[in-house]
Amino acid sequence: MANEKDKSKEKDMEKEYEALKKKYALPDLKELDREFCIGKLEDKPFFLRIIINKMTERLENVFKTLSDIVQPSESSLSAMYEAEVFSDDEKKSIFDLMKKMAYYHRELVIQDMEYDDASAADMINKFFAAWKEMKKEVLKIMGKLRDSWKNEIKSKSETEYFG
Repeated sequence: MANEKDKSKEKDMEKEYEALKKKYALPDLKELDREFCIGKLEDKPFFLRIIINKMTERLENVFKTLSDIVQPSESSLSAMYEAEVFSDDEKKSIFDLMKKMAYYHRELVIQDMEYDDASAADMINKFFAAWKEMKKEVLKIMGKLRDSWKNEIKSKSETEYFG
């Protein structure tokens, strides 16, 4: 019985999102969930605020990884190792990407603080479009980070740390 109640509640919330989607030309909820791990929309009056917060979380996680490439902490051997995989020109490009991300992060935070449905919907649409482009660059960078661990490179930090 409780399971049926949960399913009914979930359908009601999906209907509410669909109404907001039509009103503000928002992306499909499944697409947003795939990109930002939205999960179930809770029984709260501010569905769009939840989406804004999930977008902010994703952005913060990616930004931290990129930041470790551009300026690795000396206390993190893995960050220092990964940073060495990128040339200075690549790091400049990564920093340019970080500037775009920082702009959107601040916009999302401001939006959360000055919340209203119409401006939240506008921000979701703007960021979602920008994210699709930024994600392409992020995936290339992440692939290079992943592949760096397959290579047998003697890094400067590795020899200093162990030697």
